[in-house]
Amino acid sequence: MPKKVIEKEAISIPELKNAIKDLKKLDEEELNTIQRKMVEYVEKFSKIPPGKAKKLKKKLMKELDLDEEKAVQIINIMPKTPEEVKEIFYEKVILGDLANKILEIIWKE
Repeated sequence: MPKKVIEKEAISIPELKNAIKDLKKLDEEELNTIQRKMVEYVEKFSKIPPGKAKKLKKKLMKELDLDEEKAVQIINIMPKTPEEVKEIFYEKVILGDLANKILEIIWKE
């Protein structure tokens, strides 16, 4: 019987790190290959604490009217320049003002 998706939410790598914290408590032998690789990936690429990531996501969505997926991409990448921000929005042209506002929000927190 197929499982039914009840709710769908985009989460950042730091938020995933928090969600899988119980997996990290297990011995490596208790984890299957996918779980082990996921824990390694999250540890390597999580750039900010989970609580800060959640706050940033809400702030980016509220103050700049970004969709959840774009906010998550920004948090996962944590761009340092307007050009890096613009790469995230490759499918549409964004003005330098928006890129600078995004950088201001993510780096001032």
